[in-house]
Amino acid sequence: MSDKKKTQERPSLEPPIQAHLGDQLKKLYGSILSEPIPEKLTLLLDQLEEAERKEREKLSRPVDGSGDR
Repeated sequence: MSDKKKTQERPSLEPPIQAHLGDQLKKLYGSILSEPIPEKLTLLLDQLEEAERKEREKLSRPVDGSGDR
């Protein structure tokens, strides 16, 4: 077995460096958040939502003939 601790500490960055990196990432990726979602993707999401809804309905229905004779 290893003598290392199971939970090792990760090296952390100083708060000013974290803030700078956060600002740079926001500048780089911030514009993506304001872009419209492509119609093809919204159609796929709608299809997935409908399939999930049907599956939930199917699972929540009582089974007919559940052993009553």
